[in-house]
Amino acid sequence: MMVQEHINTLIKLQEIDGEIYRLKDEKSSKPAEKEALKEAFAQKEKTLKDKGEELKSAQLKRKEHEMEMETKEKEIKKYQTQLLQVKTNKEYLSLQKEIAGLKADNAVLEDDILQWMEKIDKIKAETTEEKEKLALEEKKLKEETIKIDQEIKAIEQKLSSLEKERTQVSSNVEKSLLSRYERILKAKEGLALVALSGESCGGCHRVLPPQIINEVRMKDKIVTCEFCARLLYYPE
Repeated sequence: MMVQEHINTLIKLQEIDGEIYRLKDEKSSKPAEKEALKEAFAQKEKTLKDKGEELKSAQLKRKEHEMEMETKEKEIKKYQTQLLQVKTNKEYLSLQKEIAGLKADNAVLEDDILQWMEKIDKIKAETTEEKEKLALEEKKLKEETIKIDQEIKAIEQKLSSLEKERTQVSSNVEKSLLSRYERILKAKEGLALVALSGESCGGCHRVLPPQIINEVRMKDKIVTCEFCARLLYYPE
């Protein structure tokens, strides 16, 4: 077989291998895509969970204020009963002062309770909204996951077809040359054969010596780049 015929076969093989490497890279990125979707969904779940914790905290604060207010109401009633039993004006004024202070405290507590009630209503509304959003996100997650799985399956089918084609094409390459090509292919991550690009290697883009360029153009032997070791050919 003439050198040019070897080159033509290797060009075809490189096209197949380039696509195989590209598809394998694409397939290898799919699990990360799925994981990113899951992490994004988990973050939205956390947002809803945090909102639930915020609601519990607000309800607890409201309850604490209500209990404190109830305690003070009991104290007010106690002092009001004592007012009926006091014998001196001093004792009467002292109890009146205590009652006034407790009522003032309760007025503040009542305002606080109203504020907490408003906040609770707001959090509940936000929680409902977050639940609706999460339901949509869960549906989207399932759809995207199915889509990625389908893409993986399609890639696998293409790879299977390309591997069969590769076996057929590689059978027409001399064993020693094929072994050499495959070593370079593995070392250079899927690019073993490249065309000259002007006076440069199409792989590493380094300018080649004139002698190497002439040898490639003559097409009477397989020439390699002295910088990256890839196989070279002259584009028609």
